[in-house]
Amino acid sequence: MARPRKQLLSRDIILEAALELVATQRDFTITGIAQHLGVNPSSLYHHMIGGKDEIIEALRERIYREIDLRALGGAESSWQSTIEYWVLAYREAVARYPSAIPLLLGRTVGDAPTLALYEVLTVALTEADVPREQHLTVISMLDALVFGSALDAASPDPLWLCTADGQPALHRAGAADPAPDRIGDGLRLGIRAAISYLEASRALLPSDRPGVS
Repeated sequence: MARPRKQLLSRDIILEAALELVATQRDFTITGIAQHLGVNPSSLYHHMIGGKDEIIEALRERIYREIDLRALGGAESSWQSTIEYWVLAYREAVARYPSAIPLLLGRTVGDAPTLALYEVLTVALTEADVPREQHLTVISMLDALVFGSALDAASPDPLWLCTADGQPALHRAGAADPAPDRIGDGLRLGIRAAISYLEASRALLPSDRPGVS
């Protein structure tokens, strides 16, 4: 019997199916992907031997590979510009797949693109004289900016069903002319606040403090 001309299954096809299911169902299963593609569940393991964990790892690798790190680093890049670019580029990548965010955050990171992304940030924090014991805390803060803004991109309009009598201050805020880019403006405000905090903390550090370089 002649072999079919169209390839029925591949890693890319599996990943696309997983993203489609996540977009509609907030999650996926091996059985669900198989049904979505019209194949036997066991056939998925020929391409993804690690099952769901490997698929999630591959999804994260695929999404984060879209972040162009070539624009970062070098003598001309300040740590401030690196952090700003990092947050904006990271948020743009994950905002394309907001429903996948809980899955991406629910596994230990081991793929090369994600590790490279956080290595760039950690180097920038070192250049900003952030003490090593505070690196993970600052990274968590910047992660909150990234993922919070990415999820906010899917928020409805209007945001609140409030009344002038029940929530007067909130009602006035909602009734004001909206900013053309409310979510983007909010993200950039958060970035400026984070950088200002790091600059202020840096100014308070003794110049000879050990362990900050």
